[in-house]
Amino acid sequence: MKFNLNPQQKLAVQADDKPLLIVAGAGTGKTSTLTGRLAYLIEKGVQADRILALTFTNKAAKEMAERVLSSTNNESPPTGGTNIRIYSEPYQTIRKFVPNSLFADGSPFIGTFHSLGARILRAEAGLAGRDRNFAIFDTSDSLQIVRKLLKTEYIKDREKEHSGAGEISRTISRLKNDVVSRGEILGSSEDGEFIIKLFHRYEKELQKNNAFDFDDLIEKVAEIFKKNPAILNKYRKRFHHILIDEYQDLNNKQYELVKLLVGDSPRISVVGDDQQMIYSFRGSNFSIFMDFEKDWPDANVILLEENYRSSSNIIKAASALISNNVNQKPKTLWTKKETGAPVRIIEVADEEDEAYWMTGEIGKIKNQDKKAGVAIIYRTNAQSRAIEQELIEKGLNYRIYGGLRFYERKEIKDIVAALRYAQNPKDEVSRERLEKNIAKGRFSKFRESLYGDESSASPAELIHSFLDSTDYLDIVGRNFLNADERRENIAELLHFASEFNDLPSFLEQIALLQPMDSTSEKSARERNYGENPISLMTIHLSKGLEFDNVFIAGCNEGLLPHGRSLSSQNETEEERRLMYVAMTRAKKELYISFYDIPSRFIGEIPQELVEFENLVSQNNDISNLDDEERYITLD
Repeated sequence: MKFNLNPQQKLAVQADDKPLLIVAGAGTGKTSTLTGRLAYLIEKGVQADRILALTFTNKAAKEMAERVLSSTNNESPPTGGTNIRIYSEPYQTIRKFVPNSLFADGSPFIGTFHSLGARILRAEAGLAGRDRNFAIFDTSDSLQIVRKLLKTEYIKDREKEHSGAGEISRTISRLKNDVVSRGEILGSSEDGEFIIKLFHRYEKELQKNNAFDFDDLIEKVAEIFKKNPAILNKYRKRFHHILIDEYQDLNNKQYELVKLLVGDSPRISVVGDDQQMIYSFRGSNFSIFMDFEKDWPDANVILLEENYRSSSNIIKAASALISNNVNQKPKTLWTKKETGAPVRIIEVADEEDEAYWMTGEIGKIKNQDKKAGVAIIYRTNAQSRAIEQELIEKGLNYRIYGGLRFYERKEIKDIVAALRYAQNPKDEVSRERLEKNIAKGRFSKFRESLYGDESSASPAELIHSFLDSTDYLDIVGRNFLNADERRENIAELLHFASEFNDLPSFLEQIALLQPMDSTSEKSARERNYGENPISLMTIHLSKGLEFDNVFIAGCNEGLLPHGRSLSSQNETEEERRLMYVAMTRAKKELYISFYDIPSRFIGEIPQELVEFENLVSQNNDISNLDDEERYITLD
């Protein structure tokens, strides 16, 4: 086995057949360690196809498979197997027939929870009322079924307005993942009974379509195992060793599936970091990781604390921040890397000023090294608007990681179409878009609202008129799973619109940004062949990534921590974990900027590790952050 392991990693890799919890701090080589354990088991003589390695992403599965293959006698097959196969996540509709020899190819199963569930269902579909040619419906397919049921099955019986399709789809998903119980749904609102009735009808629709939704790939497998002990025993015998990556991210249903598969076996190895659990909005249950030793009392717990990613200053700053969380498994990160530059904390006047400063700094970095890795990380997608605008105007090449550029987002395009129609009623493209997306009746109400003297109305006033006359926010809430995020985007557009007094100027500014959007990237690539584009992303999407230079934007109270996440200590601690994740993405340089009221998290970073710059008053004294009127504490 050709892994360069430190002493703690080696202890984890070569641990005996007891339950194993590897608590891996940020940047401590958790993937190498878990992969090393898999390779070690194979070299020790464990039959390769008796090993199950579960990940949360295809990328992680691919990386693990490639490392195992390269570590076992160059590119020779591992002992007891013929190859290493990656089982990809079946998010798109699949109708491929899979034979009974589902896992009998001599390789370990390395894949996501959902890919495992899909392959088990291919073999056992009859026990869930489907045949093996079943389709897998993604979230848009599921949403379409709910919309159909709302329009046909129950619309005539409804005496009042019920929850919209988006909200009901979210509730169905939460129900299937054991995030919420049927009793809680029934007792939560007057809609409870209606939603449960719709859930049963939804399940019948899936069965009629010979389909499973994405949540079924876990939930239906668990149900089959609970109702059919012989089937469960077959898979328990099939998998002697179970390895799980990112264990802190498990939800209740994934945990149930793991417990069913493991049974009384001691051969479970998991790796994760409680300090990086940031997905409770998806149903991740923090207590699953924290209670591992309760589930397996004789567990072996090994801490990985040597960080290979970041400079010493960054590690100390992030560690000091996260030490304020009460609910955690304490660890002390350290590194052999140099001290590095201090963390730079910048106070700016507003988000436009922040974007101007940020892009100026990035321009300096790129002038020195075109291939330098740079990331701008933020709490909400709406924050990208001002940043994108400055990047475009400066001709800096960028990409939105895992998302759409601001003016490509559906709700923004709808509102811009309404403004264009208000300015030019002959604009058929905008009219057709609105009639399609908000329905002709709602569009007529908006058109009627324009019959007055709208020539003097400001862009912001016209946006409010569109939102009010069409109940557009209600449409968003009822039909989209990420309604809160879309509302934040609309609020950001309103903020930008408030800077303009007349509609033509506002629309002209937007129109000029869009062609520049594509041409600037092209010209930047032509000027700087091979240049790394600047990466823009939310903190949630940044997890697992690393960059030489990281800018954390908008570290204000109300953004980070987010205003919706301050109702309990658990929520506040998750927001602190988000800040920790953002900080530990940086390898060499870390910049944190804020305006208005600074985030409480900034005050938790030791002053000796930071360099503070005030671009508002030019008072470069970080002690002014402790002013009672500007700094909010947890007390």
